[in-house]
Amino acid sequence: MQYRKTEAKDAARERLKGLWTAMPYTWDADDEFDEAANRANMEHIITGLKIDGHYTSGNIAEFWSMPDEERMRAHEVMMDAAAGRIGTIAGCHHQSVKEATRLARHAQDIGYDFAIVLTPYMAARNDDSVFSFYEYICERVDIGIILFNIPQNYHPIGPALARRLAALPNICAYKQGDNSPAATHALQAAVGDDLVISVADEAPWLHNMTQLGLECLINFNPHLYQVPGWLPVRDYTECVKRGEIARATEIAAELKAIREVHAKWIMGYWKAGRMPIAEMKYWQELIGMAGGPVRPPVTDMTDAARTEMRADLEATGLIARAQERADVAAE
Repeated sequence: MQYRKTEAKDAARERLKGLWTAMPYTWDADDEFDEAANRANMEHIITGLKIDGHYTSGNIAEFWSMPDEERMRAHEVMMDAAAGRIGTIAGCHHQSVKEATRLARHAQDIGYDFAIVLTPYMAARNDDSVFSFYEYICERVDIGIILFNIPQNYHPIGPALARRLAALPNICAYKQGDNSPAATHALQAAVGDDLVISVADEAPWLHNMTQLGLECLINFNPHLYQVPGWLPVRDYTECVKRGEIARATEIAAELKAIREVHAKWIMGYWKAGRMPIAEMKYWQELIGMAGGPVRPPVTDMTDAARTEMRADLEATGLIARAQERADVAAE
């Protein structure tokens, strides 16, 4: 970080713009962090997809399966791979407030721009408990802290609690896991002048930019939906910035088939209570990225599911686009 604690909100408004993605980590055959594969994925999103920022150790990175030392090593590797070319957020989620603080301090010390912290899942069923958790962390680190609200799984950070938290100097942004328009509108009315808001879903991104003025998308869709040489999410985002709303709408409409595959294989499983990490990793493999195995309690896909998912994704043309790019690069 290159700002003072009291400057965190200004730093977030300056830096949290554009498309930020979050990727699953890749494990090797011995179930260890695969440094080479993870570096390759980082290079893919930077040079191939022109992503603006990366969020490490999110839910889809299986952070909860990792010892804290492994997480910190992963943060170091991904920071080194980014090499200052894109913005960086470190996922410092932990039930232990002391460990969450240690992870955030480590991220601060090695140069991450921001840390993001989920609400705890134990002893945090009211606003006062959640506030005390974040207050403890914020008092002990200087790095800007991004709130992560997943109301389906944790005590929700509603507008009233968000206002209280926004008064802490280094609370600087809010990643909203509730993509309902009403929730976004209420949040924006409560803290939109103080915190950067990102709704964690590509589907409402065009609306959120054009109607609500949001400027940052933090989500895994940017690297699943795009391949080098075909960057529709980036393209329609740039069109909005230039005021070309009609053209942005045309480009966004091209993603309809891919969104339907995502709804079936990713969000469909998620809403049914099964984390679709294996599906995300297989999707990555199909478009030329590293994927690999998952760790329990996440379960792998069956051969039949892989065959069906591949056919669904092939029908969108995304796999063919990735292959065409790979063939050109190989020549």
